[in-house]
Amino acid sequence: MKEVEVMRVFFDFVSASAMVILITKDKSRVMPVWIGVFEAQAIQSALDGESFKRPMTHDLLKNVINASGGRVDYILISKVVDNTFYSSIYIERAGSQTEIDARPSDSICIAVKTGAKVYVADPLYDKFEERESFEKKLKSDFYSMFLESVNKDELRKA
Repeated sequence: MKEVEVMRVFFDFVSASAMVILITKDKSRVMPVWIGVFEAQAIQSALDGESFKRPMTHDLLKNVINASGGRVDYILISKVVDNTFYSSIYIERAGSQTEIDARPSDSICIAVKTGAKVYVADPLYDKFEERESFEKKLKSDFYSMFLESVNKDELRKA
């Protein structure tokens, strides 16, 4: 397994979807993980260090882990099956480690909130794309989707 970082969250308002972009430690390669918009908002809030008056779901889970004497050791994004990513949260407590199955979006949010390391399994790491080509493709795809969503009749009226 290889350590990676959370680069950013990307919201695609045209298609009403979102992704979290993972980046290698040397910042040269990236991998997008498609997630829900609400999950993306939670991760972005965690990245921004935003706090709320009452605990949000990921804060609650973090608080339960801490109150029970545990700590989040790391998360591992382990595989992709039928375009679905799988991950686990590894919790250290009283000298033993427990693996908890979780969606990658939840695992990533917990890792950001607790400062835990993020790892991907070696086979996934090998599928990371070159950052520069990914960013060019992302801009091109976004521009194309935007143009497809424009109502040409409305433009003619303007």
